[in-house]
Amino acid sequence: MSGPRPARETRLVFWGSMMVNIELLSRKLNRLRLAACHIDNHLDQPVCLDDLADIACLSRFHFERVFAGYAGESPLARVRRLRLVQARRRIESGSVGSLLDLAFETGYATPAAFSRAYRRAFGLPPSEQGVAVPGRPAPVTLEYLPARRIQYVPFEGQIDESLRPFDELRARAMAQGIPKERRKGWAVHLGGDMQGWQGTVALRAALLSDRLGVRVPGLDLGTLPAGYYAVFSLSGGYAAPSCAELAGRIAVETGCCMLQAPILRCFDNPTYLPAHSEKRCKLYVPVSIPDGYDFLAMPVKETAV
Repeated sequence: MSGPRPARETRLVFWGSMMVNIELLSRKLNRLRLAACHIDNHLDQPVCLDDLADIACLSRFHFERVFAGYAGESPLARVRRLRLVQARRRIESGSVGSLLDLAFETGYATPAAFSRAYRRAFGLPPSEQGVAVPGRPAPVTLEYLPARRIQYVPFEGQIDESLRPFDELRARAMAQGIPKERRKGWAVHLGGDMQGWQGTVALRAALLSDRLGVRVPGLDLGTLPAGYYAVFSLSGGYAAPSCAELAGRIAVETGCCMLQAPILRCFDNPTYLPAHSEKRCKLYVPVSIPDGYDFLAMPVKETAV
């Protein structure tokens, strides 16, 4: 069910006693995301705070303060943390020649300093980190999703790692003083590329109305469709399997049939600006339940969102 659409040109709203330009705030969040992506893509190179500040179109001092407040860590702390995560993946994959070389490549002057930082981050020294056994994909589960009212930003066009409609969505919620824990994001995928979001897509970047507690100016009203969904847990990026792969796994693992209807995503990131390897979401794929379905063999969970 859809409600009347507020004027999209509503760009100035009050944030407490201050007037906020939503377009400028959205651009600011977007530039912080681009600076974070630059860090993630250049971990093997020296990181220059002045270059990051230029990407964010801020002074260096203001950039460091704003980035830390939004991401929960300073830019250099992000560099150190992700380099250690990268080092751990290399150890787990068995592709490390020596810990001495790995320490230098991770940015530490001595193996001892690298080992101390590694232990603080992961609870054990790198010398005790074993090679990981490749895991299997998380099993497909079956869930019933009740209809939920949403407030959303409609989007149609090309989308990339900048995720502009989600930055506008977050900016509008932030301007209303809505705390982070009530801003769990959803996407209603209406058409286009889902495997990499590199092509043209049609979607709604959404937040749940009942969690928001208020009507957010500038957002449209709608609902998440009620029904049965096959749920895929994705990690390490937002790229989804192809429709053929989704349909095949649904048939094999649940015995249900995939429907031609909007696919939903529920983003499950613990922090803002997650690195690519830290991105997590659940993919809700609508399905039909066959007659005589054995609910004991494949229990259905009712989703609490």
